[in-house]
Amino acid sequence: MQYPKERQAFGVCMRVQSEIRSGVCLLRLQGRFVTGSDAELVSARNSLLEAGIASAIVDLSGVPYMDSTGLAFVVELHKSLVSRGGQLFLASAGHRVREVLEMTRIAEIVPLFDDLAEAQAALRSEVLC
Repeated sequence: MQYPKERQAFGVCMRVQSEIRSGVCLLRLQGRFVTGSDAELVSARNSLLEAGIASAIVDLSGVPYMDSTGLAFVVELHKSLVSRGGQLFLASAGHRVREVLEMTRIAEIVPLFDDLAEAQAALRSEVLC
């Protein structure tokens, strides 16, 4: 299933697409992950939790920039999924976003993979263990 969502606020456009397969949600984000883009992200997170999803991968390939709004979303989603016995993996972050995730040490808490295939394989191996 796919649930495209889009929000235009303060000149910011964040597009969130989610796809659920085998109990794992893939969130594909497009746009700047900044103040004003959080309403659709919160809505996507709430939909995940209401659907009983415990594990997710966030595809960051379409996110050129992330500020504290994006960091807060990642941390909150991670905490929500872990409290359900699940996991959150991040994938395909560009140089700038990867730098922010590493500098804030979020990449030490939430696994960050170079590409989506790597994250999916890692999540499958975690689920099987």
